[in-house]
Amino acid sequence: MITIADHTLSRLVAQTRPHVGNLADAEVVQCITFDHDGRHLYAMATNRYTLAVSRTQVTGGDDEPWAAIIHRTQLPEVAAAVKLLDADTVQLERTKDQLIFSGKRGHRVAVDLSPYAKEPLDWRKLMLPALEKPAADVQMAMDPRFFGAWKNLPKPVQMWSTGEGRMSLIVAADFLGGQMPIRREGADLELRRELDGWLAAKRDEPAEQAAA
Repeated sequence: MITIADHTLSRLVAQTRPHVGNLADAEVVQCITFDHDGRHLYAMATNRYTLAVSRTQVTGGDDEPWAAIIHRTQLPEVAAAVKLLDADTVQLERTKDQLIFSGKRGHRVAVDLSPYAKEPLDWRKLMLPALEKPAADVQMAMDPRFFGAWKNLPKPVQMWSTGEGRMSLIVAADFLGGQMPIRREGADLELRRELDGWLAAKRDEPAEQAAA
């Protein structure tokens, strides 16, 4: 069993829930994964187009590392745990087939683990190597349909490209995310034409400003 601070379970869920795959996606991405590594509790979700990882420091407990995958059909139970427990410290216990949330007042919410996904996605392998490289000086083509998924992040939010055809990283306090690019033939040429069209709106400076 581990313990996390008050008002952190709600943040973990709010920052990852928008990235859970929908009913048309593979079952394996229709989930939130809670991942305990001995120091932090992470929540991770991906819909294959975006990937979000939110974390909080563990304040108590000595569990060995574990992961618990919660399917989207069980997320209402997680929401109930947030509503019931989030105002105080929350304890999490990983059993064979459940993740149990409990609070100081004896409240307890048991959530069944996903029957579809047994092994969590290795987000560390996907994202952490990119943090060691400088931002790439390339254009990013992104799908604006997914911009709203980042609305629950704290300010400031930083974003940069990891390379042509690679994900863009989104970083905020205790949060790491990625958005996949749109791959299109001739995208650079289309962008150049669009930029040139905007440059045509440039006006000459008034004579008095130019003289100054």
